[in-house]
Amino acid sequence: MINQVEYYRDKNVRERIIEYCGGSNGDLSKATAEYIVGYGEALKWEGKEKDYVSTPLKGFNWVLEKGLDIFRSVWDRYHTLCVLDIEYFNEDYKGDIYLKQKTNFHKIEPLFQYLIKLYKSYGFTPITIMTGQGYHFSMQIKRGSKADLMLQEYGKLNDAVQGKYLTPTTHRHRYVSPLHGKAFDGMGRVMEYLAHKIIREAKNICDIPITTTDTAVGKSKYGMREAISIDLSMFGDPIYMRDIRCPFSTHQKHKVMRWKVGNYIADKIPIQLSLPRIKGVSLNDLFEMRRNYRKAANYAKSVKCFIPDVSDNFIKLIEEYRHSDLYRFHKYFDSMQQEAWWDWPKTYDRYNPDELPPCVAHCLKEPNPHLLKPTNIEALTRTLLSKGWHPQHIAGLIRSKFERNYGWTEDWTRYDATTRALFYVRLFAGKIATGVDQLIDFNCVSHQEKEYCWKPWCGHNLGNIKIDRKKLLK
Repeated sequence: MINQVEYYRDKNVRERIIEYCGGSNGDLSKATAEYIVGYGEALKWEGKEKDYVSTPLKGFNWVLEKGLDIFRSVWDRYHTLCVLDIEYFNEDYKGDIYLKQKTNFHKIEPLFQYLIKLYKSYGFTPITIMTGQGYHFSMQIKRGSKADLMLQEYGKLNDAVQGKYLTPTTHRHRYVSPLHGKAFDGMGRVMEYLAHKIIREAKNICDIPITTTDTAVGKSKYGMREAISIDLSMFGDPIYMRDIRCPFSTHQKHKVMRWKVGNYIADKIPIQLSLPRIKGVSLNDLFEMRRNYRKAANYAKSVKCFIPDVSDNFIKLIEEYRHSDLYRFHKYFDSMQQEAWWDWPKTYDRYNPDELPPCVAHCLKEPNPHLLKPTNIEALTRTLLSKGWHPQHIAGLIRSKFERNYGWTEDWTRYDATTRALFYVRLFAGKIATGVDQLIDFNCVSHQEKEYCWKPWCGHNLGNIKIDRKKLLK
């Protein structure tokens, strides 16, 4: 096998991908994924404007014959998916994970081993997939099961996304059940709880920090702004907009995004493969197979890639969430309504960002692209909470910027501005409410180390900012 097209023609490779999409015995017609996505260089070579294409399942062969990375939708016909995504990121050397994969995956390894034990304590055995930058831990809940009904109870849908769920378009070829939408949002809230637990229990087991959604950090002991991210960002978008890479898919992100990782890495590092990690297969084995098509295809003979159903055991995790401080915060978060869009000229538009430190104010003055960066939303949330703002109104202020014409690269007709704003503010305010975020890094020195300081010696002191946590747990 000399290229990914020949690799994809292997019967076992195709069967494993079909299994992950919800099919079996090589029968894609029984797959439960709503759609698949192809991504890669070939689309650019053909002059396509975008480097990805979303297609119904009937496009499966076309995606593989093009040699594209293949993803399946998070949106599933019969299940609510539960995917935990952890990944290494490095703000100083964006492509370091490709250049020094062994070094950086060994930095992740203590957290990986912790997560295996944590999942086992709940009775979970997720399918675990090594991606380009880390791992996906994938499980699913049966629609209509007790666990799914509990998720529906705790999930919320704002009016904007509910309207989109009920209106089919080219991308969402049929409507999304509001109950499924609620279960997806409920899953996001439970996964926030799990992320809190991970950070509390595992924060000292790795040599580099553990953070959420790629929020920036200062330099580690290795002299780089590097961390392991628990990426929950899929819950910040409508369910029909999110997809996950399939096991045995190629991984050519560094080839497509050469502007990010640099020409040397794009040219020298071969296309990789995303492979399941099972007991008895060492990291070194995976490193060797993920850059060797034949060995990976042989590996596909010995594994199965069905996403396991954990409907019964998942109830325990939901119950833990229901009795947690995070659940109390979520009830407080949901207790307030944002200002209606027609009142924005009299409400959010009248807020003067000049009263904020320059490092915080700039994302309101120049929202695109600064308000798309989680680190800026985190700083804004922290600061406005200290001024007594309800987190719903912080999200409302951010939404009011998202829905104005700032030349956004995001297509808010397909994504959803309200959902995005609510998710990030809820995530960052929830960490403060529960004590997971002790604001240790919210000071001017740390902000400078993160390279998010816009005006040194501005006269403000981030370290003086205080937040009443008890108010967030009413």
